[in-house]
Amino acid sequence: STPALGAAGRAPLRPATIPIFSLKKNTRVMPLSGLASSKMVATSPDEVIAEIMKAPIMDKYELTRSEKVEEYGTNVLLFTHKKTGAEIMSVTVPDENKCFGITFRTPPDDSTGIPHILEHSVLCGSRKYPVKEPFVELLKGSMQTFLNAMTYPDRTCYPVASQNLKDFYNLVNVYMDSVLHPAITPWTLKQEGWHYDIEDASKPLKYKGVVYNEMKGVYSSPDSIHSRKCKEALFPDNTYGVDSGGDPVVIPQLTWEKFEGFHKKFYHPSNSRIFFYGDDPVDARLELIDSYLDEFEAKPIAPEE
Repeated sequence: STPALGAAGRAPLRPATIPIFSLKKNTRVMPLSGLASSKMVATSPDEVIAEIMKAPIMDKYELTRSEKVEEYGTNVLLFTHKKTGAEIMSVTVPDENKCFGITFRTPPDDSTGIPHILEHSVLCGSRKYPVKEPFVELLKGSMQTFLNAMTYPDRTCYPVASQNLKDFYNLVNVYMDSVLHPAITPWTLKQEGWHYDIEDASKPLKYKGVVYNEMKGVYSSPDSIHSRKCKEALFPDNTYGVDSGGDPVVIPQLTWEKFEGFHKKFYHPSNSRIFFYGDDPVDARLELIDSYLDEFEAKPIAPEE
């Protein structure tokens, strides 16, 4: 379940397996050229494949797998974007609640909380949506049925859903532009991560920041500390032994150079997994995604990274 929103529109922090940030702002729908206007939910994988293979957009993709899940009457197709290697799972089902998600593998090597801070930061404006917080109005004014983002120990997920097709594609546009082209700056790190703060010149400097303050609350719980120490003991030499959410003692060690480098390294189509679910046209999904992926080149990321 989605955590209740705080006064600032953000969800209170929970352990990494629960969403730790709730989205926020309305922007106009980015037009898509050449998208199919009609809906078609085929009754068999063969019908779905025959229909999609006729689409011009298939020049950009390779169909690598197809399957029908009989229990749900669902047609599932797995595509690979030829230029970037990004994988897209397309689920065709007669359900008007259309869903989308993009996930990046984001394994941290320390407890500075880079994945968590970056999850907040990419949602603070982007190339197409250069406003301070482009999700506040989406949360209030769109017809979304789900808006959120989650940081896990080894991945970061950005899912969205809506029953209205135009609204749904607008949300997908905002998500895709936010994760691939965020307007992050050193100031973003100071705001969302950590910065020095002084209220009285006679007193010592203090650390503050959105994620820093959230994690102070988490680390005030004995149960959270016990869980963290258990993971450190069980996984002393891999990503599961550090805290992707951030340890307040370690967060101030995060530099802008490492923060920016983490996004460049992991927030790339070649390191992503994308899914669609619902009754919208498969070729429209592929065209929308290609409009973002096409400007990137393949970027192999070694398993040990």
